Amino acid sequence: MTEQAQERANDIVVGVDGSQASTRAAEWAAHAAQGKRCGLRLVYALSMPLISVPFGTPLRMPATPDETARAEAVLAKAHEHVLRLWPDLGIETEVSTLFPVDALREAAKNSSLVVVGSRGLGAMGSLLLGSVSVRVAEHADTPVVVVPPDDGPPATDWRKVVVGVDGSKASLLALRFALDQAARNGAELNVVHAWEPPDPVDPGALAAAGYTLNRVELTARNRDFVERLVDDERTVATKDVPVRIDVTESPAARALLDACTDAELVAVGSRGRGGFAGLLLGSVSRSLLNHAPVPVAVLR
Repeated sequence: MTEQAQERANDIVVGVDGSQASTRAAEWAAHAAQGKRCGLRLVYALSMPLISVPFGTPLRMPATPDETARAEAVLAKAHEHVLRLWPDLGIETEVSTLFPVDALREAAKNSSLVVVGSRGLGAMGSLLLGSVSVRVAEHADTPVVVVPPDDGPPATDWRKVVVGVDGSKASLLALRFALDQAARNGAELNVVHAWEPPDPVDPGALAAAGYTLNRVELTARNRDFVERLVDDERTVATKDVPVRIDVTESPAARALLDACTDAELVAVGSRGRGGFAGLLLGSVSRSLLNHAPVPVAVLR
């Protein structure tokens, strides 16, 4: 990898389409890039259609000068807006002829983070979450942060980062990411582990006269489990992050939504222990993307 490619690999990529959601996403991405001291790439996708060619591979229609000019105007406006807030930030712009998901996935190959708005200009107002943000979160090779349109400008004084853990590989990636974000922004990390009573080997045991569920013991056991996970994932850079662990007997999505109401970010794995292998996003990550009032980081 060349030196220039290595530098670009640390860049943060954000999708821009002129919508309020993409403006919020660009602000969040710029704030993150400033904290990481890396570059920011603003990407506009033209969504040029493919043309079938007999006995050949499909060809993508070239953009007209007017289409390119409109895209460059949107990027220039976003570039100017971000520079007003972060004058020292290095910013690049890119017009892609690809569809938005493909353009962002391609850009993600040479970046450390992809940021998208939860719903852009192409989404119907009745949809809770735009298809682009879902598909980017499902397929990007890097962490993806989805920013709601009404989140407001990114806070300069972070209080709390929330992360859900269940011991799965994806949740450990989310824990590392959340620790890093908390360290960079001087925030507390709230680690949430939700558990539900295990199914007994013999369902008839529930009806037995002497059967009781020792919730105190199960909660303590789960807390010890989470504490070990946190200790294992700390690094030199994150060793001093203050951590609060909440172990709760409830559905995971509800526990995380309750915890993140006063946070600046919530992080989650794309699919935890309860997911089917064929599902790209689990029910917990989908619930957060649809309902969380703060930016959601999805780690695959």
